[in-house]
Order: sequence, then structure tokens, then C-alpha cells
Amino acid sequence: MISSPPLKQILLSGLVMEALFLGVLGLGELNRAIPLFLLLYSVIFAAYLWSVRAVLATDKPPSVVWIVGFALLFRATLFFSAPSLSDDIYRYVWDGTLVNHGTNPYQYAPGALELSAYRDVIYERVNHKDIGTPYGPIMMLAFAAAEQFAHSIHAMKILFLVFDGLVILLLLRLLDMVGKPRSHVLLYAWNPLAVVEIAGSGHNDILAVFLMLASLYLLLSERVRTASFAAISAVAAKYFALLFLPAVWKRLGPSKWFIAPLGLALFFGPFYPHLDQHLASVFKVGATWRFNDSTFALLNFITGSPTISKVIAATIFGAVAVTIYRSDMPPLKGAMWLIGAALLLTTTLHPWYVLWLLPFLCFYPQRAWILFTGLVMLSYHVAIRYAAEGVWEESLWVKLAIYVPFFALLLAEMWRGHHMRTTAPSDINREGAMP
Repeated sequence: MISSPPLKQILLSGLVMEALFLGVLGLGELNRAIPLFLLLYSVIFAAYLWSVRAVLATDKPPSVVWIVGFALLFRATLFFSAPSLSDDIYRYVWDGTLVNHGTNPYQYAPGALELSAYRDVIYERVNHKDIGTPYGPIMMLAFAAAEQFAHSIHAMKILFLVFDGLVILLLLRLLDMVGKPRSHVLLYAWNPLAVVEIAGSGHNDILAVFLMLASLYLLLSERVRTASFAAISAVAAKYFALLFLPAVWKRLGPSKWFIAPLGLALFFGPFYPHLDQHLASVFKVGATWRFNDSTFALLNFITGSPTISKVIAATIFGAVAVTIYRSDMPPLKGAMWLIGAALLLTTTLHPWYVLWLLPFLCFYPQRAWILFTGLVMLSYHVAIRYAAEGVWEESLWVKLAIYVPFFALLLAEMWRGHHMRTTAPSDINREGAMP
């Protein structure tokens, strides 16, 4: 078995990636070593692409045990790294602390004097202290569970690594259901973006991603009631999950009309007294934040108006959503299209937002999006000046380096797909029959 060429390539790629992840761990505070981090990441990503090519090209895929084993090793390595590329995890611990002390996190922003009794070393690292938490009620309960275990970022990392592992297991089941090789789980499990953003930075998106995938799995298993509940749970964890609903809503059946409001009432009930402050924080973040945007940046350049650009972007997404809702597109593919459209139209695209799309590459390994999971990390260039001078400033050249190759490859793939569809009938006629 070990003599098989694909497995040799997988093993070599895994060893190279692990050695380089150890190098990333050795850098310490990554925000103060961005050039070296990006250099190591680019080599890790190249090894990842090599392994992806081996998995997709072979008709004798390697055992998934090797793939999952290395995936766990990568995550165990970066678990010990400091979350220096993003400090969101400190907000998670802060919110969990408030819940466990009987305080509604939606009532006050962290900087409020009413919360001064809770200030400690965690508080000092909380970002945007003037803005209330934008996270949904399920996330509040998850934060509280981890903080109850230990008042530390490591407890929070463990929680989200558990959901990361559950995503891998769920992808294996989904791959079986749709008739894809289980080895395709490598496209998610070995992607360095997932390793860095979950094991390294401890981002909470993976909990909501798991609930979204659980909804899709249950739907494909024809358990529509539990699928409805899982879909609403995903929304109650992170509101971004609203964007995948058009891909599944029509298939969830009539039960969704009582399960959805019941689920929302159940989740939001304990936090209801200050829900208006929470929604104000959510809208403030959505209305004012802007970073690493692509299509929206182009719209804003053309119109000169952020408001008009947002209306156009929302209209485009609405058209995509309606088209997918009315079509017979498979739920997995529809969800991928919706999330991809949202990422390209959003005003803010941090690297960890791509975690929402990453699992779908196991089923639809589009080269452009695979490449994007590597290129998007270049957006961390802003940390160089921010760490030194406290100035957050994007570079147009870096943004072009991220999006020009991506869109060029995406358009090439779309053209190739269109060309294949238009030439297929003539090929059939010439050959006489399909094989």
C-alpha cells in the first residue's frame, strides 16, 4: 500500500507541511512576522496543491486514515500558537464570562463602565470595545460552555477544534452519500487556511459551518424536520448562514414554518430583553466595516457611492438567490454558489470568511476557489504597518495580486465549462452514441 505513488506523494506532502507548520509556530507573534509567515504559508500551500492534485488525479485514492491523521497533526501543532493574526477569540472569552456571571452580553459594549468589574488580561485584548457583540445566541452559549471549562483562549480553541473535527467527519459521510471518493476530504482537512484560522486563531465560524453542513446532510438523508432545525440553528449561531437558505428552503417542507419561529424563539428568548442593542451592533458592523472587498470595490469605483454600490450588490445577490431557489440545483451546489456570490459581493472579506466555502470544494473542486484560499492570506499584509504604527491601510497592489489571478482563472473555468456544454451535442452526433 505504501508503495502506491499517490500515497507516497501524500505522505511527502504531509511531512513537508508539518515541518513548515512547526516553522510557523516558531515565529511566535505572527502579526510581527508577516513577511516570513506569508513565505512559509505559500510553500505550505504549494505542498497542499501538490497533494490535492494527487488525490484528484488518481483512481486509487489513498486511505483516508493518513489524510485525517495528518490533519489532526497540523491542528495539534498550531493549537499552541498565539492568536496574533486576529484577536477575535478574546471577545469570545469575554462574552462567555458575562453569560456565566448572569450578564446579558447584548446589553453593553465591553468598554461600558457597568462591566468594569470583569476587566482582566482578557479584556485588554478585546477589540472594538465600543461595539456590542455581533454574535448570535447559540454562539453565546458555546462561549459560555468553553469559558465555564476554563477562562482561557485555549479552552475556546478546543471547542472550535471539536467542531472542526466534526466537519471532517460530516464531510466523509456526505462524500459517501454523493458518490465521491472519501479522499476528497483532503481539500478541506489539509487546507492551510482552515488550519491557521481555526487551530491558530480559533475562529468561531466553524461552529456555524458545521450546523450548515449538518442541515444539508439531514436534508439529503430526507430528515427534513431536523434539517430545518439545523438550518435555523446555523443562523442563530452566525447570521451569515441566512445566505445559504435559498438553496434548501424549498426542500425543507411545510414543517419549516413552525420549526423556524420555534427555534428562533428558543435561542433568542434568554437574550430577548436587549435584542435591540444587539441588532444595532450587528447593523453597525455591517454598515461601517470594509476590508478586502472585490466586486463591491469595483462598484464603488464606478458609482462613487457606497450606498448605491450596496444596493447593486444586494440586487445581484438577490437575483442569484432567486435563480437558485427556483432551480433544481442540488443543495450542496446551490449553497456553494450562494456563499461564493456573497463572498465576492461583500464589503468585508477577512480570510476566515472563506471557511464557509471551503467544505464545498470537496464536492466541487474548482481551481479558482482553491487558489483563492491561498491568495486571500495576502490580505494580512495590513498587519505589518498596523503592528508597527497602529495604522490599518490596504494596498491596491496586494488586492490586485489576490483578485486578478482568481477572477482570471474563474472566468477561464466558466468559459471552458460553457464551451464543453456547447460542443457536447456535436461530439455525440459525430461519435454516434454516448459510451
